[in-house]
Amino acid sequence: MWQGGEIVAKPFRGVGSTVYGVLARTLAGLQAMESSTPIEGLSARTARAAVDAGGSAEPTPVVVALIGLPGAGKSVVARALAEKLLLRRVCRDAIRQALFPQCSYSFAENAAAFRGVMLALEINCLLGESTVLDGMTFARRSDLEKVEAMARQHSFTMIPVYLDCPPEVASARIARDMEAGDHPARNRKPDIVYQVKARFDEPPRNALVINANQPAADVCRIAVDAVAQFRGMRSISSVS
Repeated sequence: MWQGGEIVAKPFRGVGSTVYGVLARTLAGLQAMESSTPIEGLSARTARAAVDAGGSAEPTPVVVALIGLPGAGKSVVARALAEKLLLRRVCRDAIRQALFPQCSYSFAENAAAFRGVMLALEINCLLGESTVLDGMTFARRSDLEKVEAMARQHSFTMIPVYLDCPPEVASARIARDMEAGDHPARNRKPDIVYQVKARFDEPPRNALVINANQPAADVCRIAVDAVAQFRGMRSISSVS
């Protein structure tokens, strides 16, 4: 667990405990490396962010949190951001599947997967790598606040992106995904959309809101261009 920026050993009892221990030790080592390898008073990450080969500032380091109902298209947008802007994609669904191949989607398993997401995010921040978070609805504002606190701790800026999708559209998309069998979360069924919507907190006021009830290519283009402009990069006019 995190206390004042430090890792305090509190192992998760279960299948994921060994993996968590390895990640925690890796993270602790990276924390030590960053604090012990200054370059003219700057950490390696800060120094790398200060200048690039041309002597100008690198793009603003960010953590993009994709918010939206299941079926809103978060994974499609996350992959576009990873491909076009080279953000590191961290997907809770993939982490949960790796930790628990025979997952029952219990509270404990979901909590362990979220812990894995936060560890991966912190490691990316320590490495100076921008991240896009996928596989979570962020229906609960408290989860988003944890991500924002982590980003702020490492001088990254969090960009909340809300994919606004009608529940009937999201539900129909999930039905099609089920027929194709191309989603890692086996508990993802059409009725989950309405269950999540019933407990969905209001997105933050500063969130970038994108109408997700339009072609995926258009949604991706809007998201990629918006994040690129925020980072001080040239806009990308198309997403293949």
